[in-house]
Amino acid sequence: MRLIARCQAVALAVTMLALPGCEPAADSAPALAPTAPAVTPTADAAPALTRVPTPEATAAPSPAGAPALAADFGDAPDGAPAGYRGTRVIGRFPTRLHTRSSPNPGGHVLRPGPDRLGEAVTAEANADDRADPDGVPNLVNGDDGDDGVVAMTLDLDQAPAQATLEVMVSLTADAPRGPRYLNVLIDMNLDGRWSVGEDETPEWAVQNLVVNLAPGSSRSVRTRSFALGGANWMPDGAWMRVALTRERIVGDAWDGGGRWLAGEIEDYQVALPRAAGASEAAAPLIATICPPSVDVLGGALMQRTGCRLVNLGGDGASELRLTRATGDATLVPNRIGRLDLRAGTEQTVPLVLVRGEDEGAWRYQTGQQLDAQVADGTVVLGARAVDRTLAIVPADDGLLYHIDRGADYFSIHDLSPTNGFAFADIRRIASGTTDLTVADLDLLRSAWFTVESVAPSNVGGTFVAFLIETADTLPRADSNLGFQIALALQATDSHSDDWRPQVGDFDLFQSTDTWFELIYRPDAAPPWRLQKRTAIDPGAAAPTGAVAFVDGARVILLVPALELQRDPASLRFRVTSFVHERGDPVGTEGPSMADAAPGLWQPLAAFGSLPVAVG
Repeated sequence: MRLIARCQAVALAVTMLALPGCEPAADSAPALAPTAPAVTPTADAAPALTRVPTPEATAAPSPAGAPALAADFGDAPDGAPAGYRGTRVIGRFPTRLHTRSSPNPGGHVLRPGPDRLGEAVTAEANADDRADPDGVPNLVNGDDGDDGVVAMTLDLDQAPAQATLEVMVSLTADAPRGPRYLNVLIDMNLDGRWSVGEDETPEWAVQNLVVNLAPGSSRSVRTRSFALGGANWMPDGAWMRVALTRERIVGDAWDGGGRWLAGEIEDYQVALPRAAGASEAAAPLIATICPPSVDVLGGALMQRTGCRLVNLGGDGASELRLTRATGDATLVPNRIGRLDLRAGTEQTVPLVLVRGEDEGAWRYQTGQQLDAQVADGTVVLGARAVDRTLAIVPADDGLLYHIDRGADYFSIHDLSPTNGFAFADIRRIASGTTDLTVADLDLLRSAWFTVESVAPSNVGGTFVAFLIETADTLPRADSNLGFQIALALQATDSHSDDWRPQVGDFDLFQSTDTWFELIYRPDAAPPWRLQKRTAIDPGAAAPTGAVAFVDGARVILLVPALELQRDPASLRFRVTSFVHERGDPVGTEGPSMADAAPGLWQPLAAFGSLPVAVG
């Protein structure tokens, strides 16, 4: 470590000021010795101070006959423009010895050298000392000894973002033992002061962080996390003061002023990273804010949630990717493509959850990895890419899913077992409720293959939801086959309108009165359609706002609750599949194959609960 300059000392008794924001020493500061004590470096000791005589001329001369100070001052603007982009704010940070920006003197330490931030430390008679021994007055941002801050890094998983500051603290071998205290101020609201009142984000960011290290050693110190900026902005260019002292700074507020016996004062500007190739444009800093967990409502098969993306930096693009870690719950979509966000704006990304059988988790990443940089008194913010988890916690209301592990196709003519296509072999079914908006429905339409009625309704609301999984992916186009997957319901309280068997002594829709059918016929236009029929008028398709989504080997069917006469809790249902050769839907020329869950001779499944066993 080197001392940039140190005044030629003479015997001087210095009395500590009693400041509202500073804890006075028990006694007045001891008289300065005519010469500084010799320092004997050790293997791990900080470098010795370099002693340079102080020129006589200063901007703020001491009283006649009194020697000039050889103290360490900051270099934040005190009565000069703050340098904030696009503003005319004057910096009124207490930096000069006789400052007008505080009832206290400008922040300084009387004996720089033994306790340091970084390696270098300067000594001058005032922040605006025209004869500053390092050749340049401190004001503004001219202190050549500002090297203690190593990095400032953001965690972009909440807004305001959380920052941590890393500083290097060093003690010379002859420094006394005992704790040191680290304090940090940041002009969060860019008003040119370190506020002492109540603000959206506290400007006294780090308060009396205790630092313990042995004389002759150095250590990197990381502060606790603190809020930086506001809910949708960062304090680009904000002035920051870092103070290392042997005394606590007492009180509820501190404006940056004060006088201490030993330590160091360093001032920096905190800046956003700039976009590659652009000196002025700030890079985007996207905070990704997802709920830590989604507690699925009782009886819900699907549930809406969402994440917020907040751009705390400059204009730019973002992407959100969620990856299943555990469980079998589904998030739609699991990847949000490019989102262009203006600086200071946010966008809520809607997500729809399809409940799984067990608890689960989805991982996502917050922010991008950016290295912090410190140069010429400016700290360019870094960012830490952090993995987070969104937990899926189903309600404890019984199982909604039933698994049928058997390949139990049967002939539509005589119920005899037959080999069939795996894409229509029903393996798992579930039912429950969901509340979805029009935007949620549009989100599902954008993610999954969608089948609706001829004149679909886009009105959101409460739906009864059914999930049907098959043993293989449903073909989207097959020129040789036609097929149908249907939900058959007892949608009314009366059994007088139930469907009676029409094919021999059995029928796929027996004991039900309302049917929602997802139909594929390669020779129809369009080949896919969703229709609603009833046992009262089975030949006519009734209007419906139901919508079906095909996602690989599963179908999700949403039926508006208003279309059903029964309360969802009292609904009973059966899921059926039916495959036939092209142009032969009733199996006149070739075999027609079917599956049913529950089976035809078993009771219908109760809505929202575990169905009876499927054969």
